[in-house]
Amino acid sequence: MVLVCMARVINIKGESRSLTFTCCGGSVGENVIIPLSLYVWQHFCLAIDLISEHMLVAFDNVLEERQLQIDDAKLLPGTRPRVTGGGRLVVGQDIATLEGQFDVSHNFHGEIADLRIYDHLLETSHVKRFIHCEDKAFSSQVAPIISLEKKSFMIKGQTQLFNISEDEVCRHIPGYTMLFPEKKTFIDSISWCDKLRGDIALPTSLENNIQIFDKFIEFNNECFDVWQALYWVGASGNVSSGQWLRLIDDQPIHWHNFKDSWESVTDKYSCILAGGILHPYEWYHAPCTVIACVMCNFTSHPEVHLRGLCESSLFDRSLFLHEYINNRPKFDGARHSSIIWNNKSWVMESRLYPQLSAKMVDQMDYPVGLHLWNIRGDKCRQKEVYLLLTACRADEFTCDDGTCIDKSQRCDLSTDCPDHTDELTCDVMAIPEGYSAQLPPPKITLKPVPLLFHLNITSIREFNVVSFTLTIDVIITIRWNDSRVTFTNLQEDHRKNKVKQPGLLWTPELMVTDGTQSWVQHGQTDGDDVYSGSNNSLLYRLHKTLKSRCQLDLESYPFDTQRCSLFFTVQGITDFSGKLDKEGAGLTFAGTRQLLEYNLVDETIHDITEEQVTQMKVRLKFTNLYKYYTMNAFLPSTMMLVISYFSLYFDLEDFQDRIMVSLTSLLVLAAFFSQTSLTIPKTSYLKLIDVWYVALISYVFFVIISLIFVENLRLRDIKQQQCPHKTIQVTPFAPGHISSKELATTIHTNSLPARLNCFLIVFFPLAFFVFFVYFVAACADGLKE
Repeated sequence: MVLVCMARVINIKGESRSLTFTCCGGSVGENVIIPLSLYVWQHFCLAIDLISEHMLVAFDNVLEERQLQIDDAKLLPGTRPRVTGGGRLVVGQDIATLEGQFDVSHNFHGEIADLRIYDHLLETSHVKRFIHCEDKAFSSQVAPIISLEKKSFMIKGQTQLFNISEDEVCRHIPGYTMLFPEKKTFIDSISWCDKLRGDIALPTSLENNIQIFDKFIEFNNECFDVWQALYWVGASGNVSSGQWLRLIDDQPIHWHNFKDSWESVTDKYSCILAGGILHPYEWYHAPCTVIACVMCNFTSHPEVHLRGLCESSLFDRSLFLHEYINNRPKFDGARHSSIIWNNKSWVMESRLYPQLSAKMVDQMDYPVGLHLWNIRGDKCRQKEVYLLLTACRADEFTCDDGTCIDKSQRCDLSTDCPDHTDELTCDVMAIPEGYSAQLPPPKITLKPVPLLFHLNITSIREFNVVSFTLTIDVIITIRWNDSRVTFTNLQEDHRKNKVKQPGLLWTPELMVTDGTQSWVQHGQTDGDDVYSGSNNSLLYRLHKTLKSRCQLDLESYPFDTQRCSLFFTVQGITDFSGKLDKEGAGLTFAGTRQLLEYNLVDETIHDITEEQVTQMKVRLKFTNLYKYYTMNAFLPSTMMLVISYFSLYFDLEDFQDRIMVSLTSLLVLAAFFSQTSLTIPKTSYLKLIDVWYVALISYVFFVIISLIFVENLRLRDIKQQQCPHKTIQVTPFAPGHISSKELATTIHTNSLPARLNCFLIVFFPLAFFVFFVYFVAACADGLKE
């Protein structure tokens, strides 16, 4: 950190990531947001010009200029802001008075590489070069009035003074490498680095290789084994190709430092060891089953989270692996606590609270994972508690040994953790004492608890117009919040958050009635009680087969539209405590709409309230698939009608054929009617199809009556011509004017039977047309209902 200032107070707040600058009796005050990061050298410069009331802030690559805000109310009349002497400068401690009153809670916990205060105002160009360690000429020309090099400060408290190179401060090397001085096999080393969200380190250059070896050679005694190596290298051999591949992406390594004749890949020697006193900086192939120390590489200092503490605990929840104590890595808290190895056990201490401490009971290699701790001086009541130290992300589950797996693999009936702990304690619900499954969930606000209802109709098994019944398969879901229970181990996929003992919970008792106000019969039920991890609500799901009665109006059959209704009610509650409401649309249909005789064209849902109880009314609308009857009933019957009608065109003297054709048509129509009546519902009133057949049968009947009547008239005329007492007057005609055959035809055509027959030929089509128009209008009305 490089600090240049002419201020009286500079306060850096790590939690809010801000810097506060105050001077001149409080008349000048500024707050600057700065992106602070842990364990990274950051460069900061502040230049204040009280005359021009201008401030320049430089933080790493961020440069900000702003005008100072002067509070004239805190200045004497006619004066300007200025810095007065006579005080003292304290670095690393926020003090309230000149006398001191040092408080550990106001300490600066970190490292300061350089601190300089100039009495010269730096220009913008100088500030930019200065924070990038490029302005050495200016540093040599202008001496600071106060600096760490001049030893201007008196060291007090837990403060250490040591030298650090300028190259280390100014040069940022991405990533962070840490060696763990415990010997493991290659496979176990991969697992250990993965637990901390890192990878086995792989040196990428000669310089990098030397830096790593020199940094960790001090652990040679802990890592030395039969193979006399220091650590594993993050690459493995591919026997088929003979190449060494990086673990992170299975690509060939670009640089190596193998010892001569020790670089071949074989079935036995497919891993790489490096370092050691005997072979410094060199690599050599080795069996993967031997043991060496683990060296992990991270993108930054690895962060772990401490879980299992009560809400009021004083310990840090976030810790970082940083430095070593007693040859073991130190877990340094983000604020004040840390976990260290005291040569006997892992202990947790606090700089801020001396009485606060904890000790790990079981002495494992590291505290990563689930372990029992003895706690002293904390606000939590538990003296012994299992704490989980994990580097896993929020969307991952931590096994007891610290391994991270995806949360979707938790409680999926398949063991994914090495210690199989992902399938233990899978219950997601905690029921408090005094909970009663007979009582509905209490209201949180003045409004009743919403019971969100959704009905998914998966299929229509049967729509029977003969028995007036409807059978459907449905999935009923009701979602609600119960403030009395708590949840654990929730996953994003709510289907995996299944309750093991649903009988311990209050669940809505659903009553279903139909349009006739009769109870609906329930088929076999498969009940699922699941939780939604997004809003911690309870979801009650039922797979049911419902058989209900429908009040059908078949007057327009088969051109009819039918409606069936179902009513859903939760028993035992009124709108005062809980109220049914639609979730989303409230109703979906996922089945096949076209049935055997009908087609489902619409489904609706809405709520109705009767006697302070809300019900969900579901109405299904069906229209008849009348094309079947068009082809199998109306068209053949119309053809019989036409055949009967055309018998009127037969010769009047051919009565036998005329009457036989009509009678045959009548018999066929009667057979059609009888056959159709067996397959359609029987009602006390006429349906449209009944009207059709009755009208056509009546039509053919009147054709037969008309044929008989015409034949009787024709026979009467013949008898009149044959009677002897009748006098027939013959009018002479001129020969050559008309033949006898033409005369007979004229007499026959002009006879009363012939004229009546002609009238019937015209009358019957007109009568059928009038009936057909009426019938089509009735069919259209039936389809519109």
